[in-house]
Amino acid sequence: MGSVTPLGERIRFIPPRLGADGDVLTVARAIAGKCPFENSGQIHARIARSGLLALSVPNELGGADITNDILAQALSIIAAADAEAARDLVEHFTALEFIRNAGGEEQRKALFARLDLGETFALASSDLSAEHAVLTNDDDFALRLPDDVVRPVATDADWIVVPAVNAAGKNLLVVLRNRPDTSWDGLLRADQVTFLAQGAGNLAASVATLLKAAVALGEKQRELSTLLIDRLADEGAARPVIGEVFLATELLKAQISSLAANIDAAQVGSENVTFRSVRNNAITLEILMARLGLIDGLSEPGLIASLEDDLRRQ
Repeated sequence: MGSVTPLGERIRFIPPRLGADGDVLTVARAIAGKCPFENSGQIHARIARSGLLALSVPNELGGADITNDILAQALSIIAAADAEAARDLVEHFTALEFIRNAGGEEQRKALFARLDLGETFALASSDLSAEHAVLTNDDDFALRLPDDVVRPVATDADWIVVPAVNAAGKNLLVVLRNRPDTSWDGLLRADQVTFLAQGAGNLAASVATLLKAAVALGEKQRELSTLLIDRLADEGAARPVIGEVFLATELLKAQISSLAANIDAAQVGSENVTFRSVRNNAITLEILMARLGLIDGLSEPGLIASLEDDLRRQ
């Protein structure tokens, strides 16, 4: 169980540390079981108290550091009950993947410690491609974000993560408090900016693909359950669709498992994988999702062309 600890005049709830895979999935099922009866704010608070928020944080930095396959399973379970809550977690864990590969150990520890307060992270933009990284401006030896970057973020997240690049072409990560009612002058303090490790963008984009697929899988599993119930009432009408949905869930499971294992290997620095090979694995999953009609805004021919170009360069 978690505990309640006084912090000045404020009471904070310390979430439990989840370590065993079974504990993680049990907590995810408990949250999913409450989703039909609670509003989004209540679900958000329940997740914050559950210990799920720190699942992808390395052990040495205070997290559970579970495998990406278990993380994906947890999101699928929640998505089957409340897809919107699961999508918020996709953003949260993608933002954490950027932080995992940014700055020094003390900087990462300070940010990950916010998870013990039940605080969440989100991305300023859903486009994680390198060419869409925000270009910072020099302003009297300080860095400034363009005015249109810190938009009103439609999220309850406490922190906003902005992948950026400076005038010298160095990849940066900007981490800002989400204060929608506070004016923004664009200037950045030193403690709001860290350097990103090489390949961090590719790895974070791959994590995002994995978890989006996990959400889609959860939705498909819910659809399959509904169809199986409907079949009892009208067996003939539902049967062809049941087969199609079942096939989609099995294909997603296989590709999710493959990508999750590759991300695990990349996160621990395995010589058998590269950030680029992981990204190619993620693109393969995106192509599958496009063919199944589960992803918007991406062209299947464009994804295939991108994959072919990269394979030729290897």
